Amino acid sequence: MEGPEYEFVADPMSDQVWDLWTGNADTNTQIFRHLFRADPDNNIKTFDDYDAFLPRHNKFKQGHLHDPFMPAEEVRQKLDQIKGHLVWMPLDYLCDAPMAEKGLQVNAYTESIYT
Repeated sequence: MEGPEYEFVADPMSDQVWDLWTGNADTNTQIFRHLFRADPDNNIKTFDDYDAFLPRHNKFKQGHLHDPFMPAEEVRQKLDQIKGHLVWMPLDYLCDAPMAEKGLQVNAYTESIYT
């Protein structure tokens, strides 16, 4: 196989491939956050953050366009910037939220998995 596309990915660990992937992930993540308020999201660190992140009205469904009054042309322009399906994995999602109830007993195996 020959050609610029093949040469570009011949070394998947190259700085050029990394820059392309991380750039696409940055752009895609920001656009999905802005348009759809998709969760999980790294901006949601506590349950209070989660409540503030959700749509404010019951008539706006989660995962749908967050601002139904945004002009269609603006939505199209944003969607045209998305390349592929790559987004950042939200590793900080609910990182500051208490997940275990006080006094809750867990066995050592379970604790080793979740802590």
